[in-house]
This record gives sequence, structure tokens and C-alpha cells, in this order.
Amino acid sequence: MPPTAPTIILLGTCDTKLGELLYTKAQIQRHSPCHAYIMDIGHNPVSHPDIMFSQEIYISHSASLPGPTVEIKDLDRTEYIDALAPYASAMVSTLYSENKIHGVLGLGGSCGTALAARIMRDALPVGFPKLIVSTMASGDVSPYIGETDITMMYSVVDIAGRNRLLERVLMNAAGAIAGMAKGCFEDQASTSTSTAAAPTKEDGPRIGITMFGVTTPAATKAREHLEAILPSCEVYIFHATGSGGRAMERLISEGQLDAVLDLTTTEIADEVVGGVLSAGPTRLCAATRRNIPRVVSVGACDMVNFGTADSIPAAFASATGQHERLFHQHNPTVTLMRTKEEECIRIARLIAENLLGGNAAGERDATSRTRVILPTGGVSLLDTPEQPFWGPAADEALFFTLEDRLRGSGISVTRDSHDINDPRFAIAAADMLIHLINGH
Repeated sequence: MPPTAPTIILLGTCDTKLGELLYTKAQIQRHSPCHAYIMDIGHNPVSHPDIMFSQEIYISHSASLPGPTVEIKDLDRTEYIDALAPYASAMVSTLYSENKIHGVLGLGGSCGTALAARIMRDALPVGFPKLIVSTMASGDVSPYIGETDITMMYSVVDIAGRNRLLERVLMNAAGAIAGMAKGCFEDQASTSTSTAAAPTKEDGPRIGITMFGVTTPAATKAREHLEAILPSCEVYIFHATGSGGRAMERLISEGQLDAVLDLTTTEIADEVVGGVLSAGPTRLCAATRRNIPRVVSVGACDMVNFGTADSIPAAFASATGQHERLFHQHNPTVTLMRTKEEECIRIARLIAENLLGGNAAGERDATSRTRVILPTGGVSLLDTPEQPFWGPAADEALFFTLEDRLRGSGISVTRDSHDINDPRFAIAAADMLIHLINGH
């Protein structure tokens, strides 16, 4: 039977933070109509009447997972997190899939935050309310958030005994997650589906577009054209900064995107060459697995991203003579490096490999819904005649290698004489995607 009120799971290490968890639970239930249930993710199991989900409960619930070979409490901290996370994630995933929860709140130091964040990333889709109060939230939180929408709140003081300041922070967190859960609950009640449900037949396609500063005109024109031709579509723009590409890959995997206009694959250049904005070696793979309508280009593959000039790796910064690299200061904190022919060949090989998804070139797949379009007039705002990164030879190495690697695969490759930001190119790419969406 579905819950009759918004329901929140509290994740925390009960062996060290039970008092704070109990206080937060009381604040949630005192100031809102929500129910709150504690899940113990501590190193040492704790018994308490207010702990709804003990280690014993959720480990035994995960019938599809083998039982732990040793006691969780006997493992060191790193091993315990790796061992416990799959069981807790499976429990939370089940509760979510059955529409029994509407928000998750975690409290923790470094270990508790790592475990709570991993559970949220593994068990819950983007869009579901998730919040962590953490001692780690004022630093680099990217290892915890990843490509998801976890909200983090700095605890200011350690979560190690209650005081007026910490209680105020926990009260704010309780109010925040209660408000988010209430919205989720009301949405479920009005649609009778989860927040990540697939669209109905009346809904238009959800289309992802990748964009970078140097491909913004292309993405903007393509978006406008798609919205004009498919007025019921929803367009999601992803900034190709590594996390943007990973977020799009995740949404594709979760079924929250129906088609992709992947104009800007610059993250693969950073992955291959060693820049700071890589989205990882599996960029492009989610859409390959799902075989959704997709048009791919090579936007901004003429560049690799670094931070300030003094952050450029010595292997590039010290190059001289015939190996001298071409740099461009994009802004005070971003330095761009032009890709060379050999690097463009490697970039094209990885793109082709991930588009094929393990199918060798020559093994034609008539069911492929992927098309590639190449802007031979330039792949970014900087890669056009009289601009600093104009490099026809390097671009040709990129284009030729892609054509060669995809020949006979069922993925057609089209050359367009315009540069990527020419409106005619953007419209051609968008029309190609519209044809795929319409089943042509």
C-alpha cells in the first residue's frame, strides 16, 4: 500500500551519529506532515527502536546479492563502505521503485558522506530529492555529487554532539528535505508515476544537446529549429565540461532522454589528450546501448582544456620547436590547446569505438539510429579561417579517420561544407535528428 504522506529515509552512521539522526527525524515530523525512517549505514550495527532499516534487515532483503563473507564490523573503513553500499542501495532502490519514499537525507563526516552519496547515486535517478548534511560540503564535493543532483549542506561544526548551531543546521536540512519530499509526493499523487517515468504518447521527445562556449551558436540555432518543427519536444542543453557529458550519459541510461543531438564531443578530446574536462572513456556509450535517435558531430574537438596558464602540464607547456603547441587564453581561468593531427586521429578512433559499441567496422547494423555529420568549414568558433585554431590538416585527420572507422557499420557519415556554427549546419543536423525521431 502506498504511503499516505511524504516519506523520507534518513541515512547515517548510527554508531556515531544516532543522536543527531533522532533529532533530525523529530524536526522533520514536528514541522511537516512527513514520515521519517532511519537507515543505519554505520560500521558497527546499532539496535534502537527508531532504526527502521538495520544492517540485518537490508542485507537480508537483497536476495539477488550474495551475503557478506565476513562481518561488516570486522572490515576496515574503505572495505566496509564498499561492502555495505550495494545492500543499502538495493533497499533504497526497491523503496523508490515501489513509490514508497519521496526524499533521502544523509548526515555524515567523510565516511558517512561517501557512503550516503554512493547510495544516492546508485539507487536514485536524477530529479529525486536527495540532500546530505556534511562536514565535507565546503570543499571539493565533485567526488560525492558526480553527475547527479545531490544537494549538499555544510554542517559548519562537526556532527559530533548536539549544540545550538548544529541543531539550527539540522533543522534547516529537515525543512529543506520535507519541502522537496512534499513536492515529490504531490507529483506522484497527480501522475501516479515516479519522477523518472517515461513520457506518455501525448508528450513530445526529450532531446539532449551538447554545447560549449565555442559551439553555442550551433546549439542555440539547433534548439530553436527543433522547437519550431517539434513544438511538443523538450530540449535539455548540456555544457560539455566533463560533468555535463556524464550527466547526459546518466539521463540517457535512466531513460530520461529520448534522442540526442551530440554536437559537441570535445570531452573526448580531453579524455584522449589529457585535458581537465574529460567525461570519461565511455562517453557516447549510453546512447549506443539504448540505440536512441542520435546525431553526432565533432564540435570543439580542435581543443583540449586546461585551467590557468601556470596549470598546463609541463609535457605541453615546455614543448618547443617543431613540437610547439598552440594555446589560446579563453578567459582568466581557462586555457585552450589546439589538437594536433595525431591526437585528432586518436580522438576519432575513440568516438568511432564508442559509437559502434563493440561491433567491428564492416559489421553493418541496419537498425542503427545514429548518424554522424562533419562540419568541414571548422569545428568551433576558433577553428575557422583567420581564427587562431584554424587547422584544416588536423580537421581532415579527424574527419577521414571517423569515415574510415565507421565505413560499413550502418552509421552514415555526412560531410557538410559549412562550419559548425553556421545556421545552415545547425539546421541540417537538427533535420537529420528529426528524421530519425520520425522513424525515417
